[in-house]
Amino acid sequence: MSNSRDNGDEPGEPLSHWQECFRRFAAAAGGPAEDLDAAWRGAVDSWWQGVAASAPAHGRELLEPAVDQGRAFIALANEVGRQPATAGGDDVLWRQPLLLWQRAAASMLAAAPSARGSANPRNEALTAYRQALLEYTGALRDVSAKALGDVAEHWGERRSSAQQPPALRELFDLYVDLGEQRYHQLVSSEDFADIGGRLINSLVACVQDGTAHAGTPSGAEPTNAPSAQSEITDFPELLAGLGLSVEKTLAELQAFGDRLNVGVATLRDIGAIEVGTSEKEAVHHDGKLTLYRYLPEGEITNPVPVLIVYALANRPYMMDLQPQRSLIRGLMDKGLEIYLIDWGYPDAGDAKLGLDDYIDGFIDGCVDKLRERHGLDRINLLGVCQGGTFSLCYGALHPDKVRNLVLMVTPVDFHTPDNLLTTWLRHVDIDRLVDVLGNVPGELLNWVFVSMKPLRLTGQKYLDMLNLLDDAEKTKTFLRMEKWIHDSPAQAGECFRQFAKDLYQQNKLIDGGMEIGDRTVELRRITMPVLNMYATQDHIVPPDSSLALEAHIASSDYTSVPFEGGHIGIYVSARAQRQVPQKIADWLKSRCDIDA
Repeated sequence: MSNSRDNGDEPGEPLSHWQECFRRFAAAAGGPAEDLDAAWRGAVDSWWQGVAASAPAHGRELLEPAVDQGRAFIALANEVGRQPATAGGDDVLWRQPLLLWQRAAASMLAAAPSARGSANPRNEALTAYRQALLEYTGALRDVSAKALGDVAEHWGERRSSAQQPPALRELFDLYVDLGEQRYHQLVSSEDFADIGGRLINSLVACVQDGTAHAGTPSGAEPTNAPSAQSEITDFPELLAGLGLSVEKTLAELQAFGDRLNVGVATLRDIGAIEVGTSEKEAVHHDGKLTLYRYLPEGEITNPVPVLIVYALANRPYMMDLQPQRSLIRGLMDKGLEIYLIDWGYPDAGDAKLGLDDYIDGFIDGCVDKLRERHGLDRINLLGVCQGGTFSLCYGALHPDKVRNLVLMVTPVDFHTPDNLLTTWLRHVDIDRLVDVLGNVPGELLNWVFVSMKPLRLTGQKYLDMLNLLDDAEKTKTFLRMEKWIHDSPAQAGECFRQFAKDLYQQNKLIDGGMEIGDRTVELRRITMPVLNMYATQDHIVPPDSSLALEAHIASSDYTSVPFEGGHIGIYVSARAQRQVPQKIADWLKSRCDIDA
């Protein structure tokens, strides 16, 4: 198949040869569903091979997950139509978490300073890893099969209540809804936590022994083979059993390819993606850390500066993603002077940095810089997620330097029943992980975060993306979010060790015994005013984890504010731009009278 340039298409124009691929596929529409599934995958693959070479790198990375999910449209209908005869399930659910894990595993192998490439690795380490990976993929397959049964059970009710005949995409979305429910039941269990712990621990053992990564063990690869024989053989009969028409389904599949065409054209012309566009100046450096002051465009009406302490897991430009989605710009528009700590990218030389270095070293140095710069004894601290926990510890250790403490989606009680990260980390050997790897790769953390909602954060997200690729500005916004998600620095090993063990595993911030250097963090020393903003739909930091703070501090001026949204929406959603900066500015206004 020739590529788009061979066909004479100009940049920005639809790629015409999709129609040729689709015509060959549609000719098989009256035959067996298995044959049509193969023909559909062949059409999509032929089209993708034709355009991938001419698409920009960011376009290929963006469209590949959507293409991957699109390949499974007919297979999903076929699997649902076979219920209850299926014994397995297609790869729609479990392929993406597995691919994410494989990337994380590769990054762990590449990052490990202790791997020596031993000529005689211990066979038991590799055997344990392969067994854990088989159990992991097997658990995901089991969820996929159960989700398909749930879809078959609920599809009839969906059809009868719909005002219009259903579409194939509705079947996919129902699978996402029910699949995520089944998946959450699985990953919240102690059995799955044990599997996940052994998966990570056994790979670390392989790295330590110098065992080369053996890839996916036999039987764990995605497969498109039907799971069981079925009496349904013809595609029209299959669709009729699901209440879908052949004509509408073919039109829907053709439209899917057309949207891919438009997406390729848009992505070829999109240009550079810029993030963090608000003007700023560096006012302090300390190792990899840079302290930025954002240059105000209007009058500063609040005399006490705000220092933003972001998490280590991702880059802080999420706070200033683009002009229309910038919490920082919103705060400046309300008369606040904003500073932000950029942690940079830790390397092997930073592996020994611990919580004491970050909290009593880096943060304290930045606070002192602002106190000196503004001639104040105390400043405002705004902590975000993990940076909020850092800020909370800092406020307890240095209450004389913090005038007001603002927290956003900050974990405090790490052992609430709905804390999925705590469940997953329970069986991970944190000491061995850090001892072997040094710094913890960002790809490993990405696998953890995305695997919390794998269907919504992979397949469904990229299929939804296709509906906005005809709009260059919306496409740029999506690309900015993708850039942020995948721009994950490694975490300094010793800091990760203490944070994971003391908080996720032992909950010392609540139960006591959290030590920074030679001092104990005592939350009752938090006497300054506290504004605690949490997201009601946060799957990373459950609301109860944040709301636990009130019972453990001594402040007589405590305010909690819910935000109707998720962990990321509290920074970048349109609702957040309207509500969050105004709420913070109003709360600080009456508490920043430096003459009082």
